[in-house]
Amino acid sequence: MTKTRNEVCGSPVIVQKYKPYNNGTSNQKWNYVENIKAFVAFHSTVLDKEITAANYAGICTSSVIKGENIDQPGYYYLSPTGKKKTMLCLACGQSMRAEKGLKQLLPGLPFLCASGSKIQKPFSRGPFKVISVAEADLSSCEAEKTLSYYEERLLSLRMKTCTRVVSHSGTAALHQKAVKIIAYKNGDGYRNGKLIVAGTFPTLLTECTEQLGLTRAASKVYTKDGTTVLSLRDLVLWALDESFIQRNTEKQKKETAPVQAKETTIKSMKENPRMKMKTKSVPKSVISDSLDGIDKSLLTFILRNPIAIWVSCGEPFLSPKALQKAEKLEKQNWLKKDKILADLDTMKHKMRQLKGRRVAACQPAAMVPNKSPVQPVVVEGGWTEQTQEEIKLMELIRHTEAHLSAVQELQSKRNSPVETKSIARRQSSLYKQPNTKRVWIYLNGGRPEDGTYAWGKTISELLDDCTSRLKMAHPARTLYTPDGEPIHSWDDVERDMVICVSTGHGFITQKELKQLMEVRANYARIRRQQGPEATNIVVSQPDKLPLLSLSASQAPPKAK
Repeated sequence: MTKTRNEVCGSPVIVQKYKPYNNGTSNQKWNYVENIKAFVAFHSTVLDKEITAANYAGICTSSVIKGENIDQPGYYYLSPTGKKKTMLCLACGQSMRAEKGLKQLLPGLPFLCASGSKIQKPFSRGPFKVISVAEADLSSCEAEKTLSYYEERLLSLRMKTCTRVVSHSGTAALHQKAVKIIAYKNGDGYRNGKLIVAGTFPTLLTECTEQLGLTRAASKVYTKDGTTVLSLRDLVLWALDESFIQRNTEKQKKETAPVQAKETTIKSMKENPRMKMKTKSVPKSVISDSLDGIDKSLLTFILRNPIAIWVSCGEPFLSPKALQKAEKLEKQNWLKKDKILADLDTMKHKMRQLKGRRVAACQPAAMVPNKSPVQPVVVEGGWTEQTQEEIKLMELIRHTEAHLSAVQELQSKRNSPVETKSIARRQSSLYKQPNTKRVWIYLNGGRPEDGTYAWGKTISELLDDCTSRLKMAHPARTLYTPDGEPIHSWDDVERDMVICVSTGHGFITQKELKQLMEVRANYARIRRQQGPEATNIVVSQPDKLPLLSLSASQAPPKAK
């Protein structure tokens, strides 16, 4: 559709389904000016335009029109009793579509949205999150005032928040000197370190949790010697101690006599006031991140390089030196294993070559006479008999394979060197593995392939689990091995063991069960075909058995 003022480009026209409402449909109403032969859009009342704008902006119509029932599109839902009908506008209905089973209102029914009612509290905010619909006037004459009021209120709340943060942290935190830290995950040693610059201890914990990718929030910080750090001040003081210790050890290495080294240490303690300052410990009751009281030049020297820490979520400290030693030992074991495998492959290859040469030569065997009467001639040599070199090489191969199996078993059974006795004592009973065993169960008389897994800590618990998992009509009472031996003790049950479950009957195999089923089927078939009397058979033993006498002609012939 072409625009006015003779513009070349046209305006798009959106085709919509007609809405037969008096208000909320001003975009579908046009006016045709016959003189200029043109259409004028939004030819409607002010109320219709405001309702339409509110619907398209997602604003409740009760904030535009106060206390007036108007014909507008909307939704409704019935109360649990089915007597009361609650009507909502388009914006409120869309915000509550997931909570209520809403139905669309028919045209010609004037109503006021329930969100604008002061009586119904659940709908006081409507589509808004904080602002109340009844208190917000967004009509054309009051919209600017309402907007300026809420902007001023938002600005005041922001100013109050900033003031509270400053007052809570204190002026010292604003001028807190940042500390460079390189953080490692507890148990990773010196791998995957992250450089963090923090001014407070909570900030340090938050940054460590995020950058190290911890599964839980960081709660403990350790130094390389296992010291627990509770504040940045403690961390800096520990770094000061470490630097003085390193400096003293370097001096002691240079001094040859131990007496001179002691005198030098005492002299340095007297001359250096900073050394006395750093020995003053912070009270345990006051944990502060303030670095006041520390010499600025010394603090600058210490904070020049990042301080290494190890962060955990509550787990005990794992020494990086022990981890490095374990990794080095593991690497040596792997190199040893690779060397054994390479030597074994070489010997096996040599063994194949010796065997191939012996077979390809096809040398005949030698007949050697012997004085033994049992075996006067002995066959020696030939292409079928192994040579002495092959026998020695085979013994060496077997010895190497035994050594390789011992190394592999040692690697599998070796525990981590970090798990010391002290750590094992600190572990509570919650971390002990329960005595739960998993077994494969099947019904008595069935096939083991048709069974399933069951778990239990005792015989009774396993029987209850078997009843539920096999869906037995009667509770399980007896357990058997696949060979038919009954199981009475929990110690006889092994993990992943195959067990036959019975309701109290004796052990029966699948073949015996089929025979029993055939006997029962034959019994039922005979009673059905020949009557119930056919199975009423009584076998009685006679009092005296007749004696049979055989004549000579009737006697059996003798064997020749």
